[in-house]
Amino acid sequence: MLKISHQKNKSILITGANGNIGSFLYNRLSEDYTVIGTRFSQSNNQKNLNQLDLSDSSAVDLFVQETELCDTLIFLVGLAHKKGKGQEIDCFRVINVQTLKNILTKLKVHNKVPKKIIFASTISIYGERLQKNTYSENTKTFPFSPYAITKLETEEYLLNNYGTQSWVLRLAPVYAPKFLLNIQRRTKMGGMSYRVGKGTAKLSLCNMKNIESAVEGILNNKVPAGVYNISDEIDYTYNDLLKHVNAEWIIPIPTLFMKGLYGLGKLMNNVFLKENVTKLVSDNIFPSDKISKYISLTATLDGCKVLLNQR
Repeated sequence: MLKISHQKNKSILITGANGNIGSFLYNRLSEDYTVIGTRFSQSNNQKNLNQLDLSDSSAVDLFVQETELCDTLIFLVGLAHKKGKGQEIDCFRVINVQTLKNILTKLKVHNKVPKKIIFASTISIYGERLQKNTYSENTKTFPFSPYAITKLETEEYLLNNYGTQSWVLRLAPVYAPKFLLNIQRRTKMGGMSYRVGKGTAKLSLCNMKNIESAVEGILNNKVPAGVYNISDEIDYTYNDLLKHVNAEWIIPIPTLFMKGLYGLGKLMNNVFLKENVTKLVSDNIFPSDKISKYISLTATLDGCKVLLNQR
C-alpha cells in the first residue's frame, strides 16, 4: 500500500463496499482513514459496514440522517460483469443510475454532500469497435449494452450536477491475485484454454492496486477533478494472459470464424456476441496517460503473478 500521512480525522463513505473493488479499498483505506461502508446484503462481519438498499429512497434518507458528514464518497454500486439485453435497461437504470441520484439527493437535503465524489465507471462506455484500437478520454462514447449506457448516464448526471468535485474513473477490466475473472473469461471456455488467431491482439487491464493508487492520489489532492481512464501503464496480448494462467493445452480458434460470429451478432443485435468478439479479434487499448501526469500506476500483471506464486 502507498505510504500516506495518518488521516483518521478524514472520513470516507464507500457504497458497494462488499464487492471485489469495494472490499479491497475498504480494507486498505481503513488503515489510514475513518471509513464507513454500505452493502446491499444483510451479512455484516465488518465494523462500520451497513446494510442498505440504495434504491430505497426512504432507507437512504434515514441512513444519511444517522451518518456523519464524510469528506469523500466513493461510489462503487453497479451490475458488474452483466451486460444484459435491451429490454432490461430499466432494471440497469435503477441500480446504475438511480442509486447514485438517491444518495446524492439525500446528502444534499441534509447538507452533507462530500467535498469529493469518486465514481467507478467503465471503459465499456466507449463501445469497442473493430475499426478502432485506442480509446482516450476524448474519444466519442458509443455505448450499446444496457450496462454501458446506464454507466454513461450516471457519468453525465454526476458531471452536470457535481462536476467541480467529481472524479470519474473509467476502469479497464480489473484483476487481482484473488480476482482473476476478467483474465479467465479471456483465456478459458468450458474449462479449456483457447486462443483466437495468433493471440497477438492487445488489450488494457487494470490491476486493483492501480485503482488504489488513483483513489489515494485523489484523496491527497494530487489529481484534479475530471474523467480518467484507469489501466496498467503497459498493454498485454492474449498470449501474455495465457502465459499468466500457465495454459498448456490451447484450443486454436480461427480469426475468420470469430468475425463470422461478429456478423451474426450484428444481424441478431446480440450485444454479447458483438462485444466479446470485438475484444478477442482487435486491439482494445485504453491508455491511462491523462492521470499518469499526476500519479504513477505501477502495478502490472507480472507483479500479480509474483503474488500468486508466493501464496
